[in-house]
Amino acid sequence: MSALAGSLVTLTSLDLSGCPEVTDKGLRALAGSLTALTSLKLKRGSYDDGVTDEGLRALGAGSLAALTSLDLSDCNRVTDEGLRALGAGSLTTLTSLDLSGCRRVTDE
Repeated sequence: MSALAGSLVTLTSLDLSGCPEVTDKGLRALAGSLTALTSLKLKRGSYDDGVTDEGLRALGAGSLAALTSLDLSDCNRVTDEGLRALGAGSLTTLTSLDLSGCRRVTDE
């Protein structure tokens, strides 16, 4: 993931849906390099690995100021804590956030 992030700095859309090997470490690399990214899809499959609250912290703290759409559907390890970290970050242009199927996200 680091190699991808470092070489595609003008990338605007990235779909990693169903990629079970995408981890928080990979998201840190993306968040620090893909500054032109406007759409990121991380929808999970039928497995419980991958993106966690730590990954959302990395996205929020990264250089993704252009991001307008984020798909976290079925990311079963994401919780309210991760969403708070994401919201406290630099994603001020985010207009679409898909949390469908995120079982650990509550109304709080």
